[in-house]
Amino acid sequence: MNWLKLKNHLDKYLPVYVALAMIAGFYVGTHTNLKPYHDTLKTLNMLVVISMIYPMMINLRLGELNNSARLGKQLAIALTMGLVISPLIMYGAIWLTNLVHPINHMLALGLLLAVVVPCSSMTIAYTGFTKGNIELATIVVALSFTLAIITVPAWLKVFASNYHVSISVWLLVKTILIVVITPMILGVLTRVYLMGKLGPEGFLRIKPAFPAISLLGMYTIVFLIFMEKAELIASKPSIVGVALVPLAIYYTTALLFMTFVDKAVGIPYRDHMAITFTSVGKNEGTAMAIALAAGTGLMAIAPAVTPILQIPFLVGYVKAWRKIAGLWKCKVTEEEAVPGAS
Repeated sequence: MNWLKLKNHLDKYLPVYVALAMIAGFYVGTHTNLKPYHDTLKTLNMLVVISMIYPMMINLRLGELNNSARLGKQLAIALTMGLVISPLIMYGAIWLTNLVHPINHMLALGLLLAVVVPCSSMTIAYTGFTKGNIELATIVVALSFTLAIITVPAWLKVFASNYHVSISVWLLVKTILIVVITPMILGVLTRVYLMGKLGPEGFLRIKPAFPAISLLGMYTIVFLIFMEKAELIASKPSIVGVALVPLAIYYTTALLFMTFVDKAVGIPYRDHMAITFTSVGKNEGTAMAIALAAGTGLMAIAPAVTPILQIPFLVGYVKAWRKIAGLWKCKVTEEEAVPGAS
C-alpha cells in the first residue's frame, strides 16, 4: 500500500471526510437502538482513541527538545499563545456568541477543550509548506504534549467552575495519562525500536502510515460521537451550527493576533510561521479522546466539528504565505526549508 498517497489524500479531503462521518453517524444513530450496545461502544471508543493517538506519537521527535535553549524567546511566545492566550480568545468568542444565542455549558466546555489541548503534529507540515522553521515547530509540538498533563486539567477546572459545572481534576489527569502520556511513551519506544530495526531510510518509508492511521481513527471517532449523540442533536439541531460561530471568531482573531504580535516584537518570518501554526492549530483528535474517555460525550461534539473550520483557516494562511512574508519585507525562496510533515 502507498501510505504516503493515502496520507496525502486523507489530509487533502479532511473536512469532506469529517462532514461525511458526521452525517453517517447521525443517520445511524437516529435509525438504530444503541442502548443494548452501551458497554461495547464504550470499549470501541477507547480502542479507536488508542488507534488514533498512538500512531501520532511515533512521529513525535522528543529529541528535538535538546535544541530548545537557543530559541527561548520564540518558545515563550508560542507556548504562551498556545496554552494561555488561545483559551482566553475562545472564552471571549463564546461570550460574544452567548450574547446572540445561548450556548449549552457542556458544549462551551467542549469548545474550550478544543483549544486547550496540544497543537497538532500536522502543524509541522503547515510550517514546512510556508517555508517556516520546522525544527521550532517540532519542539513546540513536543513541549505542548508534555505540558498538557498540567494545562488541560487546570484550564478546564477554571472554566468549569465559571460555568458552574462539576469536573473532577483527577479524572482529567487520569484521562490525559491514558490517552496522551501513555501513548506518547509507547510511541517514543516504538520509534526507537523501528529506527534500530529498519534504519532511518526504512523508517521514512513507513512514516506516512502513522498519520494515515491516526486520521482514519479520527474519522471513526467523529462517526461514533455523532452516532451516540444523534438523538440529542436531533432534538437540538442548532448545537452544531452554534459551535461553529465561536470557532470562526477564534481562528480569525488568533491568526490576526499572532501575525501582528510577532511582527511587532521582531520575530523572524520563518519562526513566525512555526509559532503561528503551533499556537493556533489544535489537535482535535486529542480533545475528542479526552472528552470521550472522561465520559462527557457532549463536550466531544465541539472538537469533532472543529476540523470543518480549522483546516480551511490554516490552509488559507498557508496559501497566503508569500503575502505574509511580504509584511516582513523578506524574500523566501522556494528552495528554503523543504516542506515536511510529521
